[in-house]
Amino acid sequence: MEPGSEGRAGGGLTRRAYLAALGAGAAGSLAGCTEPNEIVDSPRVFGFQFPYVPENVHVGPWSSSDPAAFYSVLFEAESYTTPGGDRRLGDVVESVDIDGDTATVTYADGYTWWSGDPVTARDAWVEERIASFVGGDDGYGVDLRDERTLRYRFERPLDRPLALAAAAGGAVRTRADRYEPWLDRLREAGTDERRSEVVAELRTDSPGLETLADEGLGCGPYELVEVSINRLMLERYDDHPRADEVAVPRLWFPVVQSMSVENLIDKGWLDGGNGLLADQRGSPPGNLEQLATYPTDSGTKLVLDWRDPHLGRRPVRRALLSVVPVDQIVDVADWGEPIELQTGLSAPAARRWLPDEVRERLHRYPVEADEATAAEYMRAGGYSRDDNGDWRGPDGERPAIRIATPVWSDYVSATEVVASSLSRFGFDVETDRLTNSNVYSAVSNHTHDVVVWSFDGDPYSVYDVTGDGATAIGYGVDDPGAEAGSRGKPVAASVPRTPGAVDAPDGERRTVDLLDTWRTIEAPNDRETTVDAIATFATWWNDALPDIYLGNSVDGLWGNTRDFEWPAHDDDREYGTAGPGDQPVFHMLKHGAIRPATDG
Repeated sequence: MEPGSEGRAGGGLTRRAYLAALGAGAAGSLAGCTEPNEIVDSPRVFGFQFPYVPENVHVGPWSSSDPAAFYSVLFEAESYTTPGGDRRLGDVVESVDIDGDTATVTYADGYTWWSGDPVTARDAWVEERIASFVGGDDGYGVDLRDERTLRYRFERPLDRPLALAAAAGGAVRTRADRYEPWLDRLREAGTDERRSEVVAELRTDSPGLETLADEGLGCGPYELVEVSINRLMLERYDDHPRADEVAVPRLWFPVVQSMSVENLIDKGWLDGGNGLLADQRGSPPGNLEQLATYPTDSGTKLVLDWRDPHLGRRPVRRALLSVVPVDQIVDVADWGEPIELQTGLSAPAARRWLPDEVRERLHRYPVEADEATAAEYMRAGGYSRDDNGDWRGPDGERPAIRIATPVWSDYVSATEVVASSLSRFGFDVETDRLTNSNVYSAVSNHTHDVVVWSFDGDPYSVYDVTGDGATAIGYGVDDPGAEAGSRGKPVAASVPRTPGAVDAPDGERRTVDLLDTWRTIEAPNDRETTVDAIATFATWWNDALPDIYLGNSVDGLWGNTRDFEWPAHDDDREYGTAGPGDQPVFHMLKHGAIRPATDG
């Protein structure tokens, strides 16, 4: 029997055929109809945007057209995260037992793919094995112990959040029999060149949406039952262990490509979404309300390359932060909330990890432009103004800063404010706009003195000096003998003994090995030890300013409160609990937390 064919409706049609036929009529009537519509106005059908061209989408971890904002509704998450950084196991994972440098993941019984095949540990193991060929060594090995159990072995013992992120941080999304032929081909590839050819084929040969529906390649509580040019339809999968908990039986995804998000919202076709309604153009109907807003662990920053002789000097970095109007930049670019405490941590992470007495002592740099303070910093660094009002360093050279920004409009607007502020202050500033085709290469290869970029403010990410990513500190150091990271920032760092004592003389400082500090953070220690290491790193960052944070992103969730009941939370951040793809609405729908307001 074809997956999804049970439960027939009207005239013996399968439910998939029934929905397709219904969609053909509904698609035409939706265009200008103002009468109640059985999809748009039903509390038993929830609408969410689909921001892709359906025929161009191919679903898979290595697909070049994987729908990142959609795929998580199709699969079971191995774990979920909250905006505060907690990670909770998903129902498909029964347990994760961590012992030293190993983690044993046990998958739950009773979960099946829409095809009826059982979900097993082999599905996840196949993905891990293919990933090792596609992306190289991840620093751990994975053994398939039995059909329910995987054993991970790491290079060294990891703290539980890091071990969970590595061993159960994604979703079960690769049915083994569909992908094992690819694993065999990768194993049999005799050369790196041949292996690269296989990987290239894999990236372009992942299943399309219709194939995914026809072959039952999903395992979430909603089954994909219709794919058309203007919408997708999903229906409750009755054989799912949480089927009885799922309160909204059907989901529909109008395609954004054929109509703007603002129009979909104005027409009332969407019943929920991420972000802030106030940021949407148009006039949302009265039944849509902002249900929650909360700061996240992400945001934007200035990535500084200390190999520049001027940015390598601490007083210049402090002057740069002081003269730049952080509040205006965040307002112009709509980047959430200005960062008031420079620690490398997001605002939620700082509250979560830094003791109150440390946060209260740390130095607070001006959020508004303060040219007088900036000038004091420059003079303290041995700089003076020439007859033209430009700054000259101890060697007589004028600071020349080359700034790079992606061509994305908000980044361009922010960069213009940064550049004009520094230029007026007396720096020689040049700005480059990086196209989408070369932006990641330029950022990875450190081709500019300053890059406007995003940050990940979780301590398990940003303080990882072994990684080279620009969203973190970007050292790329794993050798205990290394003196500096790839951007010239030191491994042996001078840290004030008292948090916030940014003017402390050498006698009131200590030298800290940042690689050793990171090893303490990533290791499975008691909380007091981990907190102390994080506070040490934050104190150094607050003093040295390796990068400069600008805005802390603010996210949120809005929804249709006329037709649906939403969970009540004491803390808005609970609304941000989300699995892979960062989709809290999907998480709530899949767990029955959003319910029809009537029996409709």
